[in-house]
Amino acid sequence: MKVLERAKELEASGRSVIHFEVGEPDLPVPEVIKRRAAEVVKTVELKYTESTGIRPLKEKIAEYYEKAYSINISPDQVIVTPGSSPGLLSVLKVVSEKVGKVSYADPGYPCYKNMLRFLNLESVSIPVNPESGFKISLRDLKTEVLILNSPSNPTGAIYSKRELEKLSEKVFLVSDEIYHGLVYSGKAPSVLEVTDRAVVVNGFSKFFLMTGWRLGWVVVPEWMVEDMTAVLQNIAISPPTLSQYAALVCFEEECLSELRRNVEIFKRRRDLMLQGLKEIGFRIPVEPEGAFYIFADVSEFTNDSYSFAFEVLEKTGVAITPGRDFGYNETDRFVRFSFCTDEKDIEEGLERLYRFLREGI
Repeated sequence: MKVLERAKELEASGRSVIHFEVGEPDLPVPEVIKRRAAEVVKTVELKYTESTGIRPLKEKIAEYYEKAYSINISPDQVIVTPGSSPGLLSVLKVVSEKVGKVSYADPGYPCYKNMLRFLNLESVSIPVNPESGFKISLRDLKTEVLILNSPSNPTGAIYSKRELEKLSEKVFLVSDEIYHGLVYSGKAPSVLEVTDRAVVVNGFSKFFLMTGWRLGWVVVPEWMVEDMTAVLQNIAISPPTLSQYAALVCFEEECLSELRRNVEIFKRRRDLMLQGLKEIGFRIPVEPEGAFYIFADVSEFTNDSYSFAFEVLEKTGVAITPGRDFGYNETDRFVRFSFCTDEKDIEEGLERLYRFLREGI
């Protein structure tokens, strides 16, 4: 966020900035969703809804799991949340009390450790590295609960069904599947395909592009529903009413077809950025299979990726995220590139990096 703040300052002063730091998809929300929202405003009183979401949306999400993953879940297990983050926070509160201590990968999504700290919970970080594909293995397990992120932020790594199955035999899994749908070969399996002793966290911000609509969901075992409901009644009251009714069309074929076409756009961007970064001299130990990030080794250029990110921003106008954002396990060797921008900007950003790092301009 400090990189983003400085990037905004530079833009306000008239500098041109290429944004490779932001993990927010730039493509527009499908028109069918916007049309539905406009209809809802005219026809629905936007009052509070049930604290766990409107029944029709819970049913649509359950149907989606049956069609996409051949998983049979009850709509009662689906809890709609105001963004996936409050859902995850509530899950961590419940499973830490009912199941046990929580662990997570380092490097990994920074909000996991921050949420656990906010809840004043003792937790364990598990170092992962390029040799393991930045994945947690059975021998790494140290707690009763494990947070997984597949596809992963920041690496784009995906756990196979077999890997999920093995892990689920040893620990209770909280599977952050927010980047499902954004996969560039095959598809990412859901943890619910291999076990019902798990929680899925997902939402409408990434594949569905609805970042500002603040709508997510979790799928929980039946024994968690009552406790999750109690937590959310107190911290969220209910999810946004307009967003819930608009999201009903997300699972219609017109919308899904457009969203699948968007994946091809992200794939072209990924391939373009991968090729360009390699030509400049960045090493990519694990090429992303999903999400929209590339975790690049910058040890060719620096041993301090935090300072490096700000130097690159000041001298080239290219904003990137330092690895320190994602943990402490050799993260000074890495930076994260996001390809949530169009191909023209990607080419321009790569050219600026090349001139700075290879030509000294």
